[in-house]
Amino acid sequence: MRRAIFPLFVAALLCFGSTRLPAETPPGNNDGERKQAPADQKADAGKKPGSEEQKAEPPKEKLFADIVKEAEVIKGLFTFYKTEDKVFLEIQPDQFDKTFMLSLTCESGLGEGGFYADSYCGETPFVFHKEGKTVQVILKNTRFAAEDHSPMGRAVAHSFSDSILGSTKRESSPHPERKSQLIDLGAILLTDVPMMAYQLNEVFRIGYRYDAKNSNFGMLKAFDRNIEIETVNHFAAEQPPLPPLLPPGVPPPPSPEPPRNVPDIRSVLFHFRYSISELPGPGFHPRLADDRVGHFFTQVEDYSSDRNFESSRRYINRWRLEKQDPSAPLSPPKQPIVFWMENTIPVEYRDAIREGVLLWNKAFERIGFRDAVQVKQQPDNADWDPADVRYSTLRWFAGYPDPGFAEGPSRVNPLTGEIYDADIRFDAGMTRFFRREINEYVNPVGTAWMPWTKEPRKPFLAPWHNGPAEFCDLVAGAVRDSEFAFDLLTARGMAPEGPEANQFVHDYLVEIAAHEVGHTLGLRHNFRASTIHTLEQAQDATLTAKEGLTGSVMDYIPTNISAQGQKQGQYHQTTLGPYDYWAIEYAYKPIAANTPDEELPELAKIASRAAEPQLAYDTDEDAGIGGGPFDMDPAVNRFDFGTDPLKYYALRVKLAEEIRANMEKKLEKPGEGYQVLRRSFSGALGQEGYSLYLASKFIGGVYHYRSHVGDPGNRLPFEPVPAAKQKEALELLREHLFSPTAFRFSPQLLNKLASPRHSNFVDFLAMRTRFDVPIHDMVLSLQNQVMDRLFHPLLLSRILDSEVKLPPPAEPFSLGVLFTELQDSIWAETRGPGNSLTIDSYRRSLQRAHLRKMVGMVLRDSSVPEDAQTLSRQGLTSLRSQLQSTLGKPGIKMSAETRAHLSESVARIDEALKANMQRTGF
Repeated sequence: MRRAIFPLFVAALLCFGSTRLPAETPPGNNDGERKQAPADQKADAGKKPGSEEQKAEPPKEKLFADIVKEAEVIKGLFTFYKTEDKVFLEIQPDQFDKTFMLSLTCESGLGEGGFYADSYCGETPFVFHKEGKTVQVILKNTRFAAEDHSPMGRAVAHSFSDSILGSTKRESSPHPERKSQLIDLGAILLTDVPMMAYQLNEVFRIGYRYDAKNSNFGMLKAFDRNIEIETVNHFAAEQPPLPPLLPPGVPPPPSPEPPRNVPDIRSVLFHFRYSISELPGPGFHPRLADDRVGHFFTQVEDYSSDRNFESSRRYINRWRLEKQDPSAPLSPPKQPIVFWMENTIPVEYRDAIREGVLLWNKAFERIGFRDAVQVKQQPDNADWDPADVRYSTLRWFAGYPDPGFAEGPSRVNPLTGEIYDADIRFDAGMTRFFRREINEYVNPVGTAWMPWTKEPRKPFLAPWHNGPAEFCDLVAGAVRDSEFAFDLLTARGMAPEGPEANQFVHDYLVEIAAHEVGHTLGLRHNFRASTIHTLEQAQDATLTAKEGLTGSVMDYIPTNISAQGQKQGQYHQTTLGPYDYWAIEYAYKPIAANTPDEELPELAKIASRAAEPQLAYDTDEDAGIGGGPFDMDPAVNRFDFGTDPLKYYALRVKLAEEIRANMEKKLEKPGEGYQVLRRSFSGALGQEGYSLYLASKFIGGVYHYRSHVGDPGNRLPFEPVPAAKQKEALELLREHLFSPTAFRFSPQLLNKLASPRHSNFVDFLAMRTRFDVPIHDMVLSLQNQVMDRLFHPLLLSRILDSEVKLPPPAEPFSLGVLFTELQDSIWAETRGPGNSLTIDSYRRSLQRAHLRKMVGMVLRDSSVPEDAQTLSRQGLTSLRSQLQSTLGKPGIKMSAETRAHLSESVARIDEALKANMQRTGF
């Protein structure tokens, strides 16, 4: 699983207090030689310290004209003076203590480890501030506010801190006429502003440092309302760390691999693009957020009054969109939202990307805007740069070896929530899903099957006070899903280069482009949107062309594949869903009001529709970030489908079995390697495991709704999943994950799952990896993921709590049912009749894992409810009798491995029960 690592920039500076102040050179000679003092200094030696005659005149400042007389002049919002070795910036008197926006784009990357080209690295408001002859760049803290010139305003002003990004002495006396100041821009920006060295060290564990001597300015451009500054930044390391010296036979501790994509790992170059611009002009009307509809927002803690329910004011992030003719039912906007397709996008994909972007015009038309969103093509000979904040762009880049992804961040005025720039990045890997060999190199075990298991992205510059506003991992999961779907369709007879395959890729790109543009319009993910249609309705192409496969393109939508021989509908969503129209209406519908609060009655009417099934909404924190039992609602998931998700999961398992049954016959080609089989096998097993993991969310699950008091439908916020549905999910797991018949693979197939054999002696990680498939590790990983969830203390507590949260006569799902049913399935072989018993290696591994879980609870090694501890002890006691009875059957035949496994299991149970009695004093 790709782990996205992004520079911290100002977020880290604010959180860690990392202020970089350039060191001043002490006065006097610095050439290392002691020189003879002049005669007049010798004469001063006997004079009384501090006397008038000893005081020296301060050195005179250089004249402004003398500093810039041979410099290239670049005029705009600020004026640059570029000399052979320095860049100076002229600051006018009225530009001091005026708020500007500083935006950073990391234009180049490494193509791995989270360091990708064209990364949005954040933004912040700042001011230039004079302190004597020193000019400081101060990052403004906009999170806390109160009414200007009020007592509370004064209290807030001295209660919270700003931060200093950097400072430097002015380079000359002020300009004689303009009174402007001149500073050395390199003292501020030729430093590690985004803390890139910190990120490099974290990912690669190599001591990179910023090398100012070999860093320099690149492009400089100045315009009336913004300036653009490129820096070329060198990060150096003396040498990578050596592994520790260990005794023979002791394996070294795990350590990250060094960068693969640079010629010399001691030297890394990054291009940063700084944009300094004026804040958007007046006239924008902020709009308050509502948690029933999903928008990113800018949060301000407003202390103007203590009579509000809470101090937080949340303004949704949205573009300034105003009708040219306010009285017309349908009018073009005064200023449309324009996206430029960068000339790096492959020509064959441009129509699909354009189509995905323009889908959003349907939603804007419903609220009176014609052609609100426009798409233009950047010419090959364009003289402007896509990183310029005046242009919102769609950009294409290459990464290796990480899987494909796309992102749609935007730049926002932190005072109002106004979006004023957006740049969407597409990785070329997202269209290579059916030819990728990455799984064989970097994922040999095949266990990275959950698309959200990475850590949340670090809060970087813009939304340090808003949370992870652009946490989107759609394409990383979509690539795996599309690999699975493409292999399945190929096995069913689709030509990989034929018209059906081309349409598949086209519609896939439309869906992704629409999703990422939705983010740049201010919309969050909607992971409940997939529940609006049944699986049968999803195969009705007429219906889905009108309403979408799901309620929103902001969901993570799996490829819609029907069971073999059944009617097949659209593979991908190529239109907006009902929720998308609703979310755009809330954010952009013109409302006649003078203040954000005056809009609230009309906005409340829109948001009160939240209980309508087609407008179902829940987002990242509801679906869970990082996996585990914290994501409690089984209807809110990434890459699920249908009004009955359990039915979908059962179908997905069936489709994985279909791939395994046909892959040798359909995917093998004479003269080609076997690695396509390995990729296909791993993808199918991963999809099967992911579906079964999602099924486990029904056990101990709680439905969650965002309705407010008085909304139509009168839904309560929480509703425990009915016991019958939990038992249905448990039965699905028993059959496909924990039964003796699960994971029956053909030995011939397993022996065909080879990796590519083209070593270049660069990727040493691949060279130190097993070349054959570690099938036991793969299977046990899937089983452990589910067991870890089912036996997690938090989930067990939720099951226990459900006893008092279900009104009679409903019966709750009990801990006793969970413990008994799992144990019966996992140890099923030891309960059967007959005089012959074989427990294969898959099952022995699973049983040991289950036994460890039970023993851990018995020994009170985890904070599980006491009911779970007593049930574990009872289960071990029962299992001990069961195993002893099996071992003691007269004449029973079993393998040496089976007998040793059962005997060892009995011994472990005895030790655990004895230790438990000693601890409790019984």
